[in-house]
Amino acid sequence: MMDPSSPDSVINTWELMEGLDEFDFEFVHKPGSSILQDSQSVDGVVGSVENGPANAFGSMGCFEVVEEISSNDSKPLWKHLSEESLLAKMDANVVSSYRRALTAKSLGFRDRKPEPISNVSLSSSHQLCLPGAEDRVVLYYTSLRGIRRTYEDCCDVRMIFRGFRVCVDERDISMDSAYRKELQSVLGGKAMSLPRVFIGGKYIGGVDEIKQLHECGELGKILEGFPLRDLGYACESCGDVRFMPCPNCNGSRKVFEEEEGKLRRCTDCNENGLIRCPSCCS
Repeated sequence: MMDPSSPDSVINTWELMEGLDEFDFEFVHKPGSSILQDSQSVDGVVGSVENGPANAFGSMGCFEVVEEISSNDSKPLWKHLSEESLLAKMDANVVSSYRRALTAKSLGFRDRKPEPISNVSLSSSHQLCLPGAEDRVVLYYTSLRGIRRTYEDCCDVRMIFRGFRVCVDERDISMDSAYRKELQSVLGGKAMSLPRVFIGGKYIGGVDEIKQLHECGELGKILEGFPLRDLGYACESCGDVRFMPCPNCNGSRKVFEEEEGKLRRCTDCNENGLIRCPSCCS
């Protein structure tokens, strides 16, 4: 038995797929062949993979390779074979790698390149402006994990900006409902998904736009001129949470009114008994 760790047992799956989608073939079973001959021919394919796909298929005595003339059938060669019979005696790791490679090739992941956002879409997005944010980068996001996809998108955008070390005014709408109302007002009451980014007061977009700008190198150019944070910096007051318990009511949202002799709602904090950190959010 071949040692799984030896170089001869390693199969380059990209070499196996070389040219599969360039030529179409069909296999015609010969009337005189038996089931035993069929299984022996499949074993011949597995044993001769090292010599290349052409030699492997050439050793099949009970099959006749005929080039497909019709251009309508664009199925690659591997779809015409029985995967189970072909891969049954191969190592499980090799089979798994082979199928992953086939999937990646069929989906075009190997040659995938980021596509830059068109100037038309950016110009239309820039028509939305956030008042009072002309000198900063503003990110509306949520720290709640109720919707996993939304939470992960927010984390991705935050990490991208932290990679540039640029100062970002992060506005967590789950910590203060006023941010939600503010964002809805800017977007004209449209249905929104998080995160949402404004740079220099102009609306840029959500997670897809930020990722595309980052991949094509345009985001770094847009962020030029904005103040940078020191490496490893964290606010000593709030620990980069951006919020603190209200010092007036200690987060209870209620204060005692001596003149009236009863409790009233604290006007210094939000619905969660929090205030914006005065150190990093001034």
